[in-house]
Amino acid sequence: MSRILPNWIESYLEYNKDTESAAVFHKWVAISMIAAVLRKKVKLTLGRMKIFPNMYIVLVAEPGTARKTTAIDFGKELLEDIPDIYTSADSITREALIEDLEKSACEEILKDGTSFRHSSMSIISGEFESFLGQKTENTKMLVLLTDLFDCKEKPWSYRTKGKGTNMIPSVFINLLGATTPESLASCLPSSAIGGGLTSRILFIWAGKKDKKIPVPTYDESTAALREKLQKDLFRISKIQGVYEFTKEAETYWIDWYMEYEEHDPRRIAQDKAFDGWYSRKPLYIQKLAMVLAASESDELLIHKHHVSSAIADVESVETYMARVFRAVGRSSITADVDMVMEIVKERGFISEKDLMAMVWRDIDKMKFDNVINTALATGRIKREYVMKIEGKLLKGIWYVIS
Repeated sequence: MSRILPNWIESYLEYNKDTESAAVFHKWVAISMIAAVLRKKVKLTLGRMKIFPNMYIVLVAEPGTARKTTAIDFGKELLEDIPDIYTSADSITREALIEDLEKSACEEILKDGTSFRHSSMSIISGEFESFLGQKTENTKMLVLLTDLFDCKEKPWSYRTKGKGTNMIPSVFINLLGATTPESLASCLPSSAIGGGLTSRILFIWAGKKDKKIPVPTYDESTAALREKLQKDLFRISKIQGVYEFTKEAETYWIDWYMEYEEHDPRRIAQDKAFDGWYSRKPLYIQKLAMVLAASESDELLIHKHHVSSAIADVESVETYMARVFRAVGRSSITADVDMVMEIVKERGFISEKDLMAMVWRDIDKMKFDNVINTALATGRIKREYVMKIEGKLLKGIWYVIS
């Protein structure tokens, strides 16, 4: 049986082109779906290193703006039709997640006739903050997901109350979630930014929906494409073995890696809190290159264009990391300062009276003084007392983008 579609991810984007969800969300949902069906049946071996295609992907947008949950639902519909794919509940406790992992264990027969046991499962959560739980009580879940990310080949053990120690064979966890910056702040302490679990997550940001679709259509051609996507995703789920770089791809990767510096002063996210994320950036690229190769072919080869595309895709994520974490901070006014600066940025300039009229439900006059002074201290906005508008000089208090 051969592939029907030349590139599963590109065909998936075509399938969803007439939906309102941001195109970048559809792309990363497609990537997550391929990672989910590959499971622990494939890996990339680089010397002593063994890299698996699992990814932790979280879509982030303001409520209702980019249709993040809808994007996940479209992918989940296809995944549900693929046999032997285990998914977790949308909201689950740490103990229940471990039980689900144990139940997902299966025996895989390899092409050479040998077999191995693995527990491969995908977590799909439209409300990632609900899955993690509040930051006052979610430490165990954060630690668990952090521990399982590396997909160690040896059995993973855990101790249960009164039942001794249980062993889960060769764990593989893939994660796809959605949240808002404010909800992220409710479940992550500021100390978690860039380290621990967050340094293992690709946060995908979108500021608006792709387009407005007042009456969504689903015609025969769309239905036919869905069937092709489903058949090819099933085909991808049958891939097993060890991926290798072509000689050209290996040379390209080595050249990029030797030039890469995680502490580069020119990197996009300068905050030291992101050091952990940058240390894992090469790993994300390796994982994604594997997925991009699987999107095109059953052959276990990673070509140069898979590596270059993976680098470009990961760096596009990097560009918007700061927006994702804008509401997570040690200060109680972090989100308010960011909101004020975004308003000024969008307007170019705004009077203090108009600004107060926009934010008074969230920021009272006493708090406003603290928020605006903090925003001014960043240097990103400035205060003016005279503005020239339509040829007229107007006195007052104005805030202008720097």
